[in-house]
Amino acid sequence: MKKRSVPAVLVLAVASSLILSGCAGGASESSSSSQPSSSPVASETAKAQKAPQFLPEGSAKDNLYYFTWVMEQTLAADPATEATTMAQKIADSGFGVAGIQFTLDRTAVGLASDSMFIGVPFAGECLVGQFGPKISGVKTDVEPALASGGCLLGTGIQTLG
Repeated sequence: MKKRSVPAVLVLAVASSLILSGCAGGASESSSSSQPSSSPVASETAKAQKAPQFLPEGSAKDNLYYFTWVMEQTLAADPATEATTMAQKIADSGFGVAGIQFTLDRTAVGLASDSMFIGVPFAGECLVGQFGPKISGVKTDVEPALASGGCLLGTGIQTLG
């Protein structure tokens, strides 16, 4: 029983980090609503008119806004998007299938999960996203890759590739 609780605690720690990073001041890079810019009005207008682009040569931080945008667009098209579908949409958007991880849509007893996580290894770091019926919008952040090479820990972690 203790072996199962350790991975669950690690997923909970990552979840807490994402949730708490959304509570930090405006300097955080961890949500779609707090993107740095030199001119907020001009920047927001440009974002509204033009979709962001995947930057294959960029860093994870360079692609955070795009990653967030893909998740938001997927949820806008279908608010009941399942984790497998979200992971596939992210892969199809340029990140590729290799190493993308996600949590299950259902609990061990068959109930719908309150939220799901997606982890995408990119340029030595991880883009991590959270979405689901019990949270508002999409929460994203860049986190260090795990020593194992993955992005998520816990029971029930699935991998696309």
